[in-house]
Amino acid sequence: MTDTSLPRELQRPPKQTEAALEGNLVSATRYTSADYLQREFERVWRRVWNIGGVSYQMPEPGDYLTAELGPDSIIMTRQDDGSVRAYHNACAHRAARITEAAEGHVQRFQCPYHGWQFDRAGVVVDVPSPEDFPQGNPCGTQRLKEVRCEERFGMVWFNMDDSAPGLAEFLGETVVRELESHRMEEMVRVLDITAEAECNWKILTDNFNESYHVTVLHPELVPYIAADYDDCQYDLLPGGHNRGWFPSFMPSKVWDKETIGEPLVSLAAAWDIDSSQYVGRDSWKQLRLDVQKKKRELGEEKGFKHYEWLADYQLTDYVIYNIFPNNVITVGPDGVQLLRPRPHPTDPAQHLFDHWWLVNRIEGQEFTPSPAGGPDLPVEDAEHEHIRYGEKTLGRTADQDLSIGKAQQRGLTSAGYQENFYLANQERRVQRFHEVLDKYMAE
Repeated sequence: MTDTSLPRELQRPPKQTEAALEGNLVSATRYTSADYLQREFERVWRRVWNIGGVSYQMPEPGDYLTAELGPDSIIMTRQDDGSVRAYHNACAHRAARITEAAEGHVQRFQCPYHGWQFDRAGVVVDVPSPEDFPQGNPCGTQRLKEVRCEERFGMVWFNMDDSAPGLAEFLGETVVRELESHRMEEMVRVLDITAEAECNWKILTDNFNESYHVTVLHPELVPYIAADYDDCQYDLLPGGHNRGWFPSFMPSKVWDKETIGEPLVSLAAAWDIDSSQYVGRDSWKQLRLDVQKKKRELGEEKGFKHYEWLADYQLTDYVIYNIFPNNVITVGPDGVQLLRPRPHPTDPAQHLFDHWWLVNRIEGQEFTPSPAGGPDLPVEDAEHEHIRYGEKTLGRTADQDLSIGKAQQRGLTSAGYQENFYLANQERRVQRFHEVLDKYMAE
């Protein structure tokens, strides 16, 4: 396998040079207007790379997945040569959907309306009464509209724009290099849940583009993750993407005790470290370094073989990659989380929120802690769940993020909104997101 690891001695991601912000106003219309939402589908969603599914879901030729993105439905299918091709889920005859299934296996796709059949390459191969078409037999000449498709990081991606740059160019060198180091293609997705939520998709995107809210909205993270802006690092990356680095195994500054508390006590003990010996903030920084050292020393023995290709900071810390416009990929030492708000097809005040959790397979470990709370999850491919927000937990942190969405949506529709945000420097990723969005919407 190609060596995708970063230099081991790194204690944080390499800092990036940032272009200056332009200071665009952030209007309420982008959150509340149905017309703006429809223009987003044309000018943004059909021009960017979107995640369609996990590659291992379709291992054999003829296996397929479907992905829903607003009014569009995309079929991705494995070919005989092992590649993946993608098509709009709309019959070449009169546009009926070819399938309503989320996944399956076919020798041929067949439209349920008039029975037109398509091979895995999307070409019409059989129709009723082929001689009755005055413009000519559609077999071999008509096909499903193809969509660009690539696999990377163990995921299937698609792009509806034939003229868009390739996936690697779209993501940029930094994102590709750093995500590849986690070897997500070797992980298994143990949580796969979608919730219908009552706010515009960009409200959640804004939320994930800053950590200013963490110590207030997520107090449970304070004991073991440093969320203060002067401890963290935020980078604006090319293409509208960005990155946030959050050192872990050390509390945030609002932690008002001299000694370490849970869950950090237990997290350190798992690596044979007595955290009671670390008193005061300077010693907590040393704890992080000592945990890295222990993970290097004991990782393979404890079954964590994937530590071999991680840099030192990746052994303890969390890095959030915000891939424009809406894919939020959080990587940690033992797994990857995807938090993704997708636009509602017609209502700007609603969205679909996806929560995936992918973990490394650890020898002898049959269950893994769930980010959604409750019992541990089996280390096996999860069945997809679709709920309305509030019917069950999406996880304490995700629930907290969604809880603020409806209130902010209502505020943005009121006369009290002053037609711009008043942002801290640590929230500059929010500003950059909207500036890139404006460019897409203007083109």
